[in-house]
Amino acid sequence: MEYKELELLWKRYDEKLDSLERINKKLLKDRLLEKPRKKINLLELENNYSLIALPIIIVIALYPYLTPNVMDWKFILGSALVLGVVIYLYTYFYRSHRILRKMDIDSDTAIQSLRKVSGLKSMSNNLRRSVFVYYPLLFAGIILMCWNSFDFTLNKILVLTIFFAVTYYFNIWGNRKYRNRIKKLERDITELEEYSDQ
Repeated sequence: MEYKELELLWKRYDEKLDSLERINKKLLKDRLLEKPRKKINLLELENNYSLIALPIIIVIALYPYLTPNVMDWKFILGSALVLGVVIYLYTYFYRSHRILRKMDIDSDTAIQSLRKVSGLKSMSNNLRRSVFVYYPLLFAGIILMCWNSFDFTLNKILVLTIFFAVTYYFNIWGNRKYRNRIKKLERDITELEEYSDQ
């Protein structure tokens, strides 16, 4: 009789230990998922901001210069350049938004999440390489659109050049920060993969 009671008691403790182990694993997994979730939310917020802010900033910046008397070939060429760059950037931000929306680290395996992060990283690298083309095109388009409204003095040319250099630097710096966030997300998901393999 004592042996049966001990066996039953041992079985109950064994079930409790299994239950505690499952709870600990779930808590550890939830804890490990917190950082990637925050990074995904931050990247998604940044993408959504870019989707909304890009056209608004361009319209606000150009609104004072959009008058009927400036509609000539320079304005049309500048508008085409600006529109081309905006469409390119919108396509990039929209594709990034779709990748981030599809990323569900709770239900996806770590390998699936890493594939999505790899796609995001590849897109970010392409944007980084193309900044040397699209940013001067955007700036040239804006100058052409406002050509008839400007009187080009040495001071205005100097201010425009400084403005171009500063915004160009911030564009490259912002893209670098975005890529670093993607790398950190990749590292966090890799850490999660190492845990799930155990």
